[in-house]
Amino acid sequence: MRPDPHRLHGGELALSLSAPTLRLATAVVLLVWVVAGSAPSAEAQNTARAVRVPISKDDGSLTPYTFQFNYPLVTLVYDTLMWRNKRGSPEAWLARSLRKSDAGRRITIRVRKDVRWHDGKPLTAEDVAFSFRHFAARFHPRFTPQLEAVERAEALDRETVQITLRRASPGFEDQPLSDLPILPRHLWEGLPAGKLAPEGLPVGSGPYRLAEYRRGKRYVFRENRGYFRGRPTVQRIEVPFIGDFAKTVRALEDRRVDMIPVTLPEREQDRLRRSVFEIGDGALYTGTTLMFNLRKPPFDKPEARQAVARAFDLRRMARANVNGGDDSKPADRGYLHPESRWASPSPLQRFELKRARSELAKLDLPRIRIMAPDNDPVRLEAGRQVVLALERAGARAVLGKLAPDKLAAAVGQDGSSPTFEAAIGSSPALASQDPDFLRVVFGSGRRAPLNYTGYKSAKFDKLAAEVAAATNPETRRQKVQSELKLLANDAPVVPLFFQQGAFAYRPQVYSRWVVLPGTGILDKRSFLRTSIKPSKRGSGTTLPAGSEGAGGGIGIPGTIALALMGIVLVLLTLGLVGRLVRR
Repeated sequence: MRPDPHRLHGGELALSLSAPTLRLATAVVLLVWVVAGSAPSAEAQNTARAVRVPISKDDGSLTPYTFQFNYPLVTLVYDTLMWRNKRGSPEAWLARSLRKSDAGRRITIRVRKDVRWHDGKPLTAEDVAFSFRHFAARFHPRFTPQLEAVERAEALDRETVQITLRRASPGFEDQPLSDLPILPRHLWEGLPAGKLAPEGLPVGSGPYRLAEYRRGKRYVFRENRGYFRGRPTVQRIEVPFIGDFAKTVRALEDRRVDMIPVTLPEREQDRLRRSVFEIGDGALYTGTTLMFNLRKPPFDKPEARQAVARAFDLRRMARANVNGGDDSKPADRGYLHPESRWASPSPLQRFELKRARSELAKLDLPRIRIMAPDNDPVRLEAGRQVVLALERAGARAVLGKLAPDKLAAAVGQDGSSPTFEAAIGSSPALASQDPDFLRVVFGSGRRAPLNYTGYKSAKFDKLAAEVAAATNPETRRQKVQSELKLLANDAPVVPLFFQQGAFAYRPQVYSRWVVLPGTGILDKRSFLRTSIKPSKRGSGTTLPAGSEGAGGGIGIPGTIALALMGIVLVLLTLGLVGRLVRR
């Protein structure tokens, strides 16, 4: 007998199964529903209602004039004309187009028409021109030195700003255009001389507005739904202040935060990788250094600094780094990260233990006190390695652990008179992105607000001016190499190593984190809908979450669910065949 085609309808088929088969199929369907329901969907991983991002301390109201450490949070609120892309190169952001003329001395920028400030007012070329004038007139240690070449900034119409330079500036697209926050003129113009910023929470044009600031407790950012690059993928970013690093890691493990924006020591990476967390990797351009106070003995003498530098086996230090292993880079090629296109092609610092012992014995230095911050495991370990290296070379040394604010006062970072002898510090990522920033750290006078060592060199100042003015890339590269060689010889600081960034996050909450070369994971691109596709870690593209790419995919739970659904189909098929055979 031929089967009745009408009996193949789903309802009829279910009724034709035996009771045990039907019960088993039903159980498997329920299991599929549970597994599929528990698996985070691609959309859930790529958008989130809230993400919790801890930082180590309160950083004020996060305007460009009131922050100290957390520039990435400032850039969630404020935009720049350009912004570095996944390769670390500047690309248009607030700027719609940029044109150079007059041998690079005149830059004409067309500003996007679809940008509004958080209070609803349109952003225009007048805001851009005002921002350049404001930062030039009111000194800021990070931004004002970037404007040294600017002679004039003026708005030609609502969409066009023209910047006239005293000389061509080959690094202008990176600094200031990719770094200088654009301010709303209607709120900042006419600010009294003694006032750093307007009253209230900051108003910018960025993808987030600072909605809540509880002094000493936390920040809360809320999405800018009308952002010109599209609505952000996370509605709310909560930023609690957790001063202790160990407490920060415990907060991640206890699910009280969802990522850690600073790099993790290797032991923490291994432990977290064994659980439900993902680790995003990428090179960091911020280096670890030993800096000297050149204003007083014994390090006012270059031979003392050079003898100490020769005592360091930088490869050994990089391996001993708590975040180290083979990924940390020894800084034997100088102050710039070895992956920077401006870095020295050959070593500038060599480990010469025998010579170091001989020179240190002749100098007969008093006991050297190395200061390091007590809340930073990487810099603390670097200080310990420095002390051990000096002792192996026959010198006497001791590690002094200081609270960050006390260390800042000793070094002079808070405006105090420097009292330190030697301290573990850091080199800014900006220098590796564009070498013009080297003079901010090592130059003389007002142009060098980050020169905490007291280094003075007419030769360096001359080279820095030539680097700033060189329009030919190869000429500029040669001048930078001369700068790096001079710094290695004079040794106001000894670059030690560059660590590999390792950032932990919970992919179940949010997976669209982007590691940008040189700067890390906390970047506005991590919260924007872009066409960046998943690729290998450390490439600067969106990171994969577990076995799933940031663009979606079924993942392991989804695969299990499909397999179970296949079992159901097999059971249904067997039940059907058995029914047909019996008939």
